[in-house]
Amino acid sequence: MKNEIYIVSHKDLKLPSNELYYPLQVGKKNSRYAGYLQDDTGDNISAKNPYYCELTAQYWAWKNRSAAIQGIVHYRRFFADSLTHNQVITRQPFKSILDATFLEKLLTNHQMILPPKQTFWEPNLWLHYRFQHQTVGMEKVREVIKELFPSYLAAFNQVMFHQRSAHMYNMLIAKQPLFSAYSDWLFSVLAATEKNLDIRNFSRYEQRVFGFLSEFLLNVWIKKNQIDIVEVPLIFTEHRNYLTEAGKFLRRRLVKQSQLKTKLSIKDSKFY
Repeated sequence: MKNEIYIVSHKDLKLPSNELYYPLQVGKKNSRYAGYLQDDTGDNISAKNPYYCELTAQYWAWKNRSAAIQGIVHYRRFFADSLTHNQVITRQPFKSILDATFLEKLLTNHQMILPPKQTFWEPNLWLHYRFQHQTVGMEKVREVIKELFPSYLAAFNQVMFHQRSAHMYNMLIAKQPLFSAYSDWLFSVLAATEKNLDIRNFSRYEQRVFGFLSEFLLNVWIKKNQIDIVEVPLIFTEHRNYLTEAGKFLRRRLVKQSQLKTKLSIKDSKFY
């Protein structure tokens, strides 16, 4: 069977001419891009893209493809072909992205390829999420895990209350059985959470809640199942505006701080 890495995109862009990579169009489709796979065919949750983000691509790949190795990257973020450091490469970036030879080597020695961890300001990931998003989403996730997946509760507590860093972006590559096992668990948790979470009054940004939640759930699943991962640096094909990103980050934090009367500590958490 072929190995397939799906490039999640809502834009029609120049993408790698490499048999390892498969562009996958997600989101609202006024037109269909030539050469792209489509997340609204077969068994799909394409209509949930405003809430699930790139997860509609992961769901589609899980349900409709059967490659030996499956992975998710983004149109502007790719795994690198070396274990050096993250880079921004705007001219001919595809010469520096993960190729089939390096992929096979990595997954011979490890179970899953992930981006490098990001470390946040707050003392734990629960507080980070709380100061950036509607906390009720993570509260509902914990309730679902406690009720339906109790063997994962200790891992959830460890990740969310005792870690400051996490693998983000919903990017991963693994052999098909592991990709499938993770997807099965993830979408089961999110489906149960969705039934109990009212997002009608969320801002448009916050309605992407299931995409936000999944970034943390990946870390919980890895912790619980003791997955042997390898961190591979990213190639960014666009320059990031760190000043703008920092401004948005601080605005969200200040708004949340103004809404919260007291700062949640691990001891004070009603969940721990």
